[in-house]
Amino acid sequence: MKVEVLEATKSKKMVKDPSGFFTIFVDKERKEIVVEFYEQVIKDKAKKTGTGKLGMVVCGTTAEAICHTIAREDLVSRFDHAAYLGRELQKAEIALRYKLEYTQDEEIIFKLKK
Repeated sequence: MKVEVLEATKSKKMVKDPSGFFTIFVDKERKEIVVEFYEQVIKDKAKKTGTGKLGMVVCGTTAEAICHTIAREDLVSRFDHAAYLGRELQKAEIALRYKLEYTQDEEIIFKLKK
């Protein structure tokens, strides 16, 4: 049986999830990951910006638990959006666990001790 092998490529086209969007940050004082879900995305064509209404806040200490909650609450309608959230939440969990800085959509900087 011949199996097709694909080279992984990054998509250049971003498609917004009609369900809404998320902001992710680490709350160092509470020692948890906070995910804000914004629904009903409203586009201002004149300013070319999008906004939404805060619909839910999910807090937790593991990417897995937060992903399960987001899936259970049916907050994502696109597989690519779910995959993106999984990557970002795993980065946030690593940052929380090792007391690193986390900014959504940015790389984590590891500080090596000498």
